[in-house]
Amino acid sequence: MAEFAVRDLSPALGAEVEGVDLSSELDGDTIQRLRQLFDDRSVLVFRDVELDDDDQAYLAGLLVGREAPRDRGSAIDNAVVYKEHYSNKEEGGYAPTGRLLYHSDSMWAETPSELLSLYGVKVGQPSVPTTWVSTAYAWTSLPDQLRKRIEGLEVEHMTGQQPRGNEAEMLKAVHEETRSVVTPIAKPHPRTGRPLLFASEMATSRILGMTREDSEDLLQELFTHLYNDPENFYQHEWRQHDLVIWDNVATQHGRPNLTREGAERTLRKVIAPVPTHHMAKPSFVDTAASS
Repeated sequence: MAEFAVRDLSPALGAEVEGVDLSSELDGDTIQRLRQLFDDRSVLVFRDVELDDDDQAYLAGLLVGREAPRDRGSAIDNAVVYKEHYSNKEEGGYAPTGRLLYHSDSMWAETPSELLSLYGVKVGQPSVPTTWVSTAYAWTSLPDQLRKRIEGLEVEHMTGQQPRGNEAEMLKAVHEETRSVVTPIAKPHPRTGRPLLFASEMATSRILGMTREDSEDLLQELFTHLYNDPENFYQHEWRQHDLVIWDNVATQHGRPNLTREGAERTLRKVIAPVPTHHMAKPSFVDTAASS
């Protein structure tokens, strides 16, 4: 087994990993240790690693599923590399400008993506960070009174950003169709079974069975709990050749306002496993052009 070092990045989530050669096929013991670390810490950070598309897809494909893929090729086939980068400089890039509220990708789908990863292809300084919170930790740390108020409730999640926050700064994405799903507010994790506080400021539109006003008031209490606990927070300051890989349902992520004029922030995205829901790239309205 290859020896590697692990350093926790916050009390609730995040671990920096050093000493793993991601460009070669890993042995079984190393794979199992990484899979356990991924389930335990939810966000894994690898600094100063030079990776191509297949290297990034290999690690992403290894970490999800009940059993590890049998070989490198099978792991790569278990992942999807996005054709366009997330970039504020490249033409046609994903999410080129604006702020992203906290969310899990594809919360509106019956089976949201389990794993997301971003790799720093070209990153200038100062770079706009990405931040994460743990939905698993948020559930276990809920005050008893608040937990009793939400047990058994269901929530609706929708495509697009819900009208919360400073609209002028928000990423503006136009989807080809509005899609939505209803889930328990305490959603079990698909692999570990741990209950998750499955509501986000970007995607969750309402709590079922309540007036809009009461629903929003209760959601705001939950968002305060989710996003304002300093122990349940990791902020990644991007550098070129960083790889961050995270559990998309056990965490939520967001970013501050990104502009065209700022330093380049071009990131390659890989997800796993291959999604069962229909993937359609939204169109993006440049926040600078629309303000």
